[in-house]
Amino acid sequence: MTVRPRNSRREIHLAAHFPGVNSTTVWADPRSRSQIAFSSFEHLARTAERGLFDFFFLAEGLRLREHKGRVHDLDVMGRPESLTVLNALAAVTERIGLAATVNATFNEPYELARRLATLDHLSGGRAAWNVVTSSDAFTGENFRRGGYLDRADRYTRAAEFVDVARELWDSWSPDGLSRPFAHRGQHFDIAGEFTVPRSPQGHPVVIQAGDSGEGREFAARSADVI
Repeated sequence: MTVRPRNSRREIHLAAHFPGVNSTTVWADPRSRSQIAFSSFEHLARTAERGLFDFFFLAEGLRLREHKGRVHDLDVMGRPESLTVLNALAAVTERIGLAATVNATFNEPYELARRLATLDHLSGGRAAWNVVTSSDAFTGENFRRGGYLDRADRYTRAAEFVDVARELWDSWSPDGLSRPFAHRGQHFDIAGEFTVPRSPQGHPVVIQAGDSGEGREFAARSADVI
């Protein structure tokens, strides 16, 4: 992983992932068998914290993948919503970072910025957001607008999404004063006041691991951690 500093220097070396993925920088405990029991998440997060891992990472699944009528063996059945689990883990951990994968194609900036800022408050400044996009119509069918975005459009939306989230987090001054915000862009046109005070980090850490040219360009522009 590469960390690009913004307001301060940050270095991330190792992550614990639930469930495990094929990565040399990510570790998963094979004893964490249940995909829904909180005890599995708690066991892995606490084990990773004792092992001095930098953060605990949760993937996101907005659909079940299938081929010829069968669900992929590697897919996660019954995967719970990541930020809900991480908020619970904030109460049973003390130091480890808590990173949620959340899709920038099928979410909205105001709502997600509130959820991430809330996690940062409840965890004492340990929240992180792994930004992903989605290109398939199967996932889109789960949402009102349906369909999917072209590759260029979904990264344009994701970049604007991150920019809007940062505008919302910055709309509270360090001394606790709320200021109105207004954003007019290609994908988002919103205005109002953000309801969550500035969080301990100011901004939750933004992570992106795009492997396409567009994804790498987006990561270079928008992410704290690549």
